[in-house]
Amino acid sequence: MTRSLTLLLVLLSHLCVSAAGEGARRPNILLVITDDESWLEKSAYGWSKVATPHFDRVAREGALFTHAYTSAPSCAPSRASLLTGRNFWELEQGAFIQAWLPTKFAAFPKLLSDAGYHTGRIGKGWGPGVFPPEGHGDDVAGKVYNSLKVEKPEKNVSAIDYTANFRKFLDERKEGAPFFCWLGIIEPHGPWAQANRVKLEKKFGVSADDISMPGFLADTPKVRGQRADMYYEVKLADEALGNALAELERRGELENTIVVVTSDNGTACDGSKASPYDWGVHEPLAVRWPGVVKSGRVVDDFVNFPDLAPTLLEAAGVAVPEAMSGKSLMPILRAAESGQIDPSRTWVATGLEWHGELPPECRASRTIRDGRFQYIIRYTRNGVPTEEFYDLGNDPDHKKNLAGGDAFASERNALKDRLKAHQMQTGDPRGTGEMKLFDETRKFVETRKAAGYGD
Repeated sequence: MTRSLTLLLVLLSHLCVSAAGEGARRPNILLVITDDESWLEKSAYGWSKVATPHFDRVAREGALFTHAYTSAPSCAPSRASLLTGRNFWELEQGAFIQAWLPTKFAAFPKLLSDAGYHTGRIGKGWGPGVFPPEGHGDDVAGKVYNSLKVEKPEKNVSAIDYTANFRKFLDERKEGAPFFCWLGIIEPHGPWAQANRVKLEKKFGVSADDISMPGFLADTPKVRGQRADMYYEVKLADEALGNALAELERRGELENTIVVVTSDNGTACDGSKASPYDWGVHEPLAVRWPGVVKSGRVVDDFVNFPDLAPTLLEAAGVAVPEAMSGKSLMPILRAAESGQIDPSRTWVATGLEWHGELPPECRASRTIRDGRFQYIIRYTRNGVPTEEFYDLGNDPDHKKNLAGGDAFASERNALKDRLKAHQMQTGDPRGTGEMKLFDETRKFVETRKAAGYGD
């Protein structure tokens, strides 16, 4: 982005703020994003028996989204998409984990900062990756507040004291300034300590036998134990959210704060994280904003991570860059009803380029999904793509690939054509065939992988 364009955006931001009403108090924003958690693992969705009361509170006092999707089932491109308001494939090197996020793509926390917001990041921001001069820095989500640690961290659990660092972040805010905080809770990212299952039962009264099991996983004592280990960290993450809400209440700030809670990609298990299936890309999302978002709403529109950046910028009265391809959710948030709000939001496209694999393996794919069906195209090393097609209305666990049959040929072809059109419209290299940059970046990250990710 040129300097003149940056200055223009800042000027427009201040004009938008003034237009919102002189003396009007701009909302604070708390964005809470956990690491590796699929949507059904929040109890508000009615599937999991492990209660997440603080997420459920946000959903109950605001809006619960039933079809929220990350752009990619891998943390770095997922978070890059959220930060920039663009599909991950529109982000050049930012489409890859372990590469970098080019500065040419504006990140919404910086635009909020330029407009007078006190911005900060706690826990995990964008990454993992590298920070060359042409890439955003480690503070792309805001000034880093990770210095305060818990005295006795639990095994395989982050030592970052989320609550203490949140207090420090709030204490450093200039009087009268609105804030944006990115609370990147590292849990429930693996590896998990085996003692977690014992603590889950002792502290929260939930045994491995109580765990809900996805239909695509083997229901064995070993897998149940692993799921229990993970769910203990789901509970820890929910407690961290609850502590942040309590701190805002204590300071009298909660009612003027937009609270957004989500996760970056699916659970770390086969068929979820780094996969094109629903458990890899379907994320929890709840938004609480008193006075704007009516409580108790359940929204069925398909929404995607690129939509969040323009939403939060518009909510703050900051100009949304034209380069952002996501669409603001403000009309949905302001609506009073539940169900399908925007009749155009009936599908979503996601994908992946790379998640640590080395030749000859290739995980690159693109996916499109509507209310019933899902079409997947996988891009192989030999240049011959393969296809998958699922009737998720009857096969939510993706057990029967219908791509080779004729039963739903028209539905399959319709989704395939829509995906191709979307790829061309958004400049996806997998659609346009302009793969030079992606091929070079793949070689870069593969070299980093082979070297153990040393700088």
